[in-house]
Amino acid sequence: MRAAVVGGGPAGLMTALLLIRRGVAREVVVWERDREENAGFGVILPPEADALLRRAAPHLADEFAEHVVRWETTTVERDGDSWTTSATPDLAAIARATLNRLLWQECVAAGVIVRERVAPRLHALATSYDLVVCADGAGSLADQAGFDVSLNQVGPRYAWLGLDHAVDGLTFLTRPVAGGVFMAHAYPFASSASTFLLEGPRAIDPEDIRALFGLRVSTGTGDDTYQWRTFRERVVRPWSLGNIVLVGDAAHTTHYSIGHGTYLAFADAEALVDALAGANTVGANTVGASTAGGNTLAAALRDYEDTRRPAVESAQDLGRASAAWFTQAVDELDRPLSRFAASLLTRGGRLLRDHEP
Repeated sequence: MRAAVVGGGPAGLMTALLLIRRGVAREVVVWERDREENAGFGVILPPEADALLRRAAPHLADEFAEHVVRWETTTVERDGDSWTTSATPDLAAIARATLNRLLWQECVAAGVIVRERVAPRLHALATSYDLVVCADGAGSLADQAGFDVSLNQVGPRYAWLGLDHAVDGLTFLTRPVAGGVFMAHAYPFASSASTFLLEGPRAIDPEDIRALFGLRVSTGTGDDTYQWRTFRERVVRPWSLGNIVLVGDAAHTTHYSIGHGTYLAFADAEALVDALAGANTVGANTVGASTAGGNTLAAALRDYEDTRRPAVESAQDLGRASAAWFTQAVDELDRPLSRFAASLLTRGGRLLRDHEP
């Protein structure tokens, strides 16, 4: 099998690596138009991500372990008062640039062909390759290929920012203002750097952020320019058409407040390659050959979606429940700090009531 992967982020690189390492494809080409665009700040890795790496690429898991930052406490701070617990989720974080660099290096070492330019048109790739994997995030090329895509706004407006120091564990900073509340989610991803994800009722500039929180933020752009965004949950049906298949954010997005985006991308990659390997698509070396003898490629792609969609939909449910709490956080401000913190960490009981802790 010859495979083309569009997108050089975690979903695309992990898929490419596993396709080669497991012998599912004899040739894998990744197109990524701008590696720097994928730099960003830090991303969270739940325990499931480490377990997946240990299964899929033990050597790579060891390399990741040298760069991740773990924390032992969660702190909720509101107007100068703070509440801290050591009963904190078992999470870790890594610089997104480091994560991509390690994946990129591992792909090259494994024999993946990487091309740092815009990918050809999807129809051309589908004609030339046995399998085309769209891993190019929300707004994927696949949006023009006949997939049914729906986008729904979830949660308050937000901005991805950074700090030039490591905060002490997972930290939530709350600042009530006229017309709403600004809330920051901060966590360390290196010895001297943290992600600072800010939500609020309106856009404010870095100087206003400094006045509000007493912190100087980094925009990642070299100046004070940054974007306030609206999160849109992405739902796509189906995840494959012909020999084109979607993974990661191209197939689905899940609200950032549950910290599962990177893990879900990795899990998609693993499940896709498992399905392809189990359907005897290995050894299909020409376009169309992988669908001979029982339409095995189509069956594999259906199996992949059947396996992953329930888990993804559960994560999206969890993300919506989490985002709803942050949207309504102003209603929680009259509670004593300890009760406010308990409500935040369980999202008003939503995370415990509807899902396993």
